[in-house]
Amino acid sequence: MFDRQNDVTNKIPLALRARASGDLGTGRLYLGGRFVGTVIREDTNTAGKFPILSRFPASHSTGTSDTYGVINEISLGATLTLPMVTAYAQGEYSELIFPGQSDVQLRKYWLAVGDLGQSPFYAAIGRKTVNFGDFSSYAPFTHNHSAHYFWAQTRDPLLELGYVTDRTEIALSLIREHRGFRVLNSPDNDGGYENFAVNFRHRLDLSGGLALRLGAGFLRGTIYDSTIAHHPPNSGVNRIWNGAWDVNATLSAARFDVMGEFTRTEHAWPATGHKVSALTVQGRYRTELFSRPALWSLAASRGVQGASGTEWEKMDQVVLGLQVQAAPNVSLGAEYVFNEGFVPLIMPTVVADSGVRSHTFIVGARLTF
Repeated sequence: MFDRQNDVTNKIPLALRARASGDLGTGRLYLGGRFVGTVIREDTNTAGKFPILSRFPASHSTGTSDTYGVINEISLGATLTLPMVTAYAQGEYSELIFPGQSDVQLRKYWLAVGDLGQSPFYAAIGRKTVNFGDFSSYAPFTHNHSAHYFWAQTRDPLLELGYVTDRTEIALSLIREHRGFRVLNSPDNDGGYENFAVNFRHRLDLSGGLALRLGAGFLRGTIYDSTIAHHPPNSGVNRIWNGAWDVNATLSAARFDVMGEFTRTEHAWPATGHKVSALTVQGRYRTELFSRPALWSLAASRGVQGASGTEWEKMDQVVLGLQVQAAPNVSLGAEYVFNEGFVPLIMPTVVADSGVRSHTFIVGARLTF
């Protein structure tokens, strides 16, 4: 439930399946917590420009290198299971916050009505990640361009209707027209329910122990809707409905997963005159290191928001990662990250620099109970 790298958008189906399998009993309150901390070493060829994703420009050095420690997350969560009802709440502390946010937040709270043992349908209400896309990141800590550009989180409670079986997930979300977190937005932000998302996943069992999961989704309202590019775009010129569609596929076996995801806006972003898209291709391999479960990963992603040849055309990232389960509740991770292109989604046509190259090393630990 705390994981930001896996099962990003489908936490409610995850909880309902845990109840159906008996991992969560009925009539119980479960408490949990997580700590994620990292040490980051960055080097760039352009002073003051560090294009590593998930860090704001103000958090970086003005020079060409920097080493610093980060408390990525301290979270506490509670899950309540009653007959036909599952409720979840999660409070978080993070040094990395969006403008206007507090470093301590009640970031998620939702209530779902449904029992997969009786019916595959459920209804839910709450503040959560919108069930749109997949946006898994196989690296231990760093997320990819797909998540960076299109991860949608609500500020106000949404309504979600869903269908879940062993193989299939379908979700329809009705979203209030207020500025949400990350990509979520609408032209008027008048509090109505004209914004929505739909998402679909289905698993096919293949021969040789292989499984193929296919997914597709659509989100009606995104931040790519105005000639003024900034966060949050509460006002702007020529604001439009600019939805995004997503397709993804994951091939899995006992030892490995290989995944691809592509997301693109319906229309050009008025701020850049070009459609916004993100592509991620990644793989991971399960093995052992020093007799401990280990996961090697390699992920490449690209974000595009400008015409060919412009300074703000694209950003590229490649991450080589290793994660080791040192103890049942402790995992250690290390990454090497290469980034090319510096295109903040705030004033991209003003501050972008296609010549920026950076090399980053990250080590960290994740404690979960």
